[in-house]
Amino acid sequence: MRQHHARAMYDQIEGMLTSITRQLRSTIRADAEMRDRASGNADTPVEPLQRTNGWARQVAAELGSVLLDTLGLAATIEWHLHQFRVCTGMLYELTVDDAAGFELSDPCAAAIFESYCEALSNVARHADASRVVIALNITPHEATLVVSDNGIGLDDRAFATRGGGLAAMRARLQALQGSCKLTGARNAGTTVTVGLPISRAP
Repeated sequence: MRQHHARAMYDQIEGMLTSITRQLRSTIRADAEMRDRASGNADTPVEPLQRTNGWARQVAAELGSVLLDTLGLAATIEWHLHQFRVCTGMLYELTVDDAAGFELSDPCAAAIFESYCEALSNVARHADASRVVIALNITPHEATLVVSDNGIGLDDRAFATRGGGLAAMRARLQALQGSCKLTGARNAGTTVTVGLPISRAP
């Protein structure tokens, strides 16, 4: 009986992952199609939902959040990156340093993951990059996420003209006493650095 229940649970998880993967790949392709249309390379129109600013990254964050409780932040990012690679062909490098083994609270993990989704969405839509490097560092006092690409290079002013995604990300981080910094140079890529202090229960 126990074996039967375990098998049913695994089948349910597998079905959920299949559904999430299918939806996530759709949102990643939506970002890539927006980039292609902006450069005149797309032959087919983008669906109305895909044209809505922020739709793809919002769906990606919501889908990923389903997995945060099960896989944890680092594994969820790794899973998302694999799907990103499948859909875009972009190379990636992921480094995780969690030597302290500190567990992030749900709000912290969600804020970091949503920031990651926003940064990667911008890479897909605007950077024209071939490679992205992600570093996640978790200490007992702070979680830091760095997303760097080798694309055309954008700064805060460039992102400000393309929508409010970065502003929304910063507002959420600031509500948690966190920060977000974006640096870029023409044809030298863009780096997004997110820092979030970790409050420890007494």
